[in-house]
Amino acid sequence: MTTTEAEKLLKKGVAALANGHTHLAMTCLEQAMHYARTPKTCSYLAYCIALNSKRFDDAIALGREALEAEPNSSLYCLNLGRILLLAGRKEEAITVFRQGLVFSRDAALIYQLEELGTRKPPIFTAMPREHFANRLCGILGSKIGLR
Repeated sequence: MTTTEAEKLLKKGVAALANGHTHLAMTCLEQAMHYARTPKTCSYLAYCIALNSKRFDDAIALGREALEAEPNSSLYCLNLGRILLLAGRKEEAITVFRQGLVFSRDAALIYQLEELGTRKPPIFTAMPREHFANRLCGILGSKIGLR
């Protein structure tokens, strides 16, 4: 199989994933990966593995491999963040989504962060978020428009 055929399988898998056909997407991406191991294929296949197989450790490792190969890709940050969310690792997912926003203002990344309802950092970082002083200053700051 040639590289162009692997690219066709990748495109078919991405289209199937976009239409909610996760099992078809996983099959296409596994075939594409067999012939050409690219960061894009790794990233999408990792997301399919997390969705279908619930093998989160494998999916996270594959997603991180894609991101290490091309660290400036907001798409790979989006896929890895979604995997981390599926695995129940919200804090890490938020970090990865924010990392992706550094590279581009991708609407999907912004949507994910808005859905999560990210919180601003505490005023006094030496104290826990739940401390009375952090809570009071945070409330007052948001009421007067400082936060």
